[in-house]
Amino acid sequence: MDKLEKAMQKARQERAMNVTLPHGVTAMGSVTTPHATPRRASNKDLITITDDQLARSRIMAHRTRSPEADGFRLLRTQVLQVMAREKYKTLAITSPNYGDGKTTIGLNLALSIALDLKQTVLMADLDLRKPNLHEFLGLTPAVGLSDYLLRDTPLPDCLLRLSFERLSLLPAGTPLDESSEALGLPKMAALAHEMKTRYPDRLVIYDMPPVLAQDDSLAFVPHVDAVLLVIREGKTKAEDVTRCLELLASANIIGVVLNEAIT
Repeated sequence: MDKLEKAMQKARQERAMNVTLPHGVTAMGSVTTPHATPRRASNKDLITITDDQLARSRIMAHRTRSPEADGFRLLRTQVLQVMAREKYKTLAITSPNYGDGKTTIGLNLALSIALDLKQTVLMADLDLRKPNLHEFLGLTPAVGLSDYLLRDTPLPDCLLRLSFERLSLLPAGTPLDESSEALGLPKMAALAHEMKTRYPDRLVIYDMPPVLAQDDSLAFVPHVDAVLLVIREGKTKAEDVTRCLELLASANIIGVVLNEAIT
C-alpha cells in the first residue's frame, strides 16, 4: 500500500477534505440481492425500501447509535461545510474504476444529508451505459434520465419519491451505448441548470461512472460544482488515483474518500 499512501498524501496536500471510513463500513462495488425480487417503480407511488434491502446494499446512514452511520454523518458534515462555504449546490461522486464502492457511498451520503432536516436531496444516476443505482434499492424503474433526454418522457414521470423524507431519485433509464453523447446534449445542460436552481434548499448528487472506465464523467463534470472521489483500500491502484487527479485537474475536487472494505 506504499504507492497508494503516497497518492493519498498528494491528495491531502491538494484537496480540501479527506475521509477514511471507519472499520466495519464496507461500501461494496456491485450488487447482489439474494432472496429479493426487484419491484417495478413508478413516480405515482411513495416507495418504501425494506430494511432487508437496505442491509443487503450496505445502506446504513439512517441507523441510530451506529458507528457505521456515524462515519457517514462525519462525511455529511464535512461535505455540507465545504458546499455551504463555497455556495455549491451540485456534487458528483465518482471513482477510478468499477467496484470501488462509489454508489454505496453516494447513497449513504444522500440519505444522511436528507436526514439533516435542513436539506432536500435529489440523487441522479448518470451511468447511462451501465445503470445500477436502482438495483441497490431493489427497484426496476419504468423510465429514467435517458428516456427524458431521447424519448421526450416528461421529467416528473422519471422521478421516484422515496419514503425517506426529503430524498428523491432520478434513475438512469434505458441503457445507452452513446452515453457520453447523451450527457453532452444541450437538453442535459439545461436540465442540470434546472435541477441546480429550482429549489434553494436542494442539493443534487450525481452518481457518475468511473473516471477511467469511460469519458462520461469528464464530459459532464463542467456542469457540476464539486466532485467527491472514492477509492478503495486494497483494490484501487496508486497510479489510477494519480491518473484520476490528473484527468479531473479542472474540477473542484472537494475530497477523497478512502473506502475500507473490511469483510
